[in-house]
Amino acid sequence: MSFLARVRVFALVVCPLVLAIMTLAQAPPPVMETLLSNANAGTVPALPASETIRARVDEVNVVFTVSDASGKFISHISLDDLHVLDNRSAPERISYFQQQSDLPLRVGVLVDLSNSITERFAYEKKAAIAFLQKVLRPQVDQAFLVGFGSRVILYHDFSSDIGALSNAVREMRAGGDTQLYDAIHFASAKLGSAPGPASMRRAIILITDGEDTRSKTIMYDAIQSALHAETVIFALSSNDLASYGYPHGEAVLELITRPTGGGVLPAHSKSEIARAFDRVNEALRNQYAIGYKPADFKPDGNFRTIQIVPRQNKLRVQCRRGYFTPREE
Repeated sequence: MSFLARVRVFALVVCPLVLAIMTLAQAPPPVMETLLSNANAGTVPALPASETIRARVDEVNVVFTVSDASGKFISHISLDDLHVLDNRSAPERISYFQQQSDLPLRVGVLVDLSNSITERFAYEKKAAIAFLQKVLRPQVDQAFLVGFGSRVILYHDFSSDIGALSNAVREMRAGGDTQLYDAIHFASAKLGSAPGPASMRRAIILITDGEDTRSKTIMYDAIQSALHAETVIFALSSNDLASYGYPHGEAVLELITRPTGGGVLPAHSKSEIARAFDRVNEALRNQYAIGYKPADFKPDGNFRTIQIVPRQNKLRVQCRRGYFTPREE
């Protein structure tokens, strides 16, 4: 063996030993003594009381609604009525299943301020105020208000003060281009870090025609941001489908809302937008929640699909299409 090879072997053997000795030398004396004594005894040491162990909990929480063929929400479903699949496999175990009509609500109301909605802007604002008054429970639910035109504006941050939120709606002024995707990305980030208990319902209410003319964010990233925040999106479409057919913006709204477990509701006229807000309120009050541990879970940051399939063919389940696993460092 050459001299250079012998040096390399010596380094490979000695360097790890030196690092281990340095690590022990830098540990506080009581901890070092415990580690050494237990190592000789062949046991696993208990950490001192001042130390904290953090473990990842591989549990998925899904909020969903169930409706019949006519669209009526079903409020008496049991777990036996559903088939749950995570990445096309049955979960390892179900932790809980219950109806969640009373969970705290965190909602972002996003209003299109562009020139394309000017003629409907007045009654859209009135309907938004009526929705907030009906949905928000003081000291329990919170909402924030965003207007998006040529830029995204936070008109009011999280609050359960219905009067303050209503005044912020009245202050909105229409005009300009449309930053729809930027607004969704902004609202999703806020909802993802929303104040409140660990279990809550998160929702974005969009009032728009679905046309985006100025965003820096692309549609795909807007959808991903909502999925990361576990936020359902309901779009109140101001498009006149009866007169102009199926416009591009309507397709955009379908693509944005469906992956989150939400949907598009017609809101072109005064009566339609009032019914749309009522429908959203009904959906939020008739939700179920399920928690489960996925089979073959890997913390790799990848996307996993969720399917909740009703055993009765006439029933329909709406939930988000999937989630991103946490990436373990």
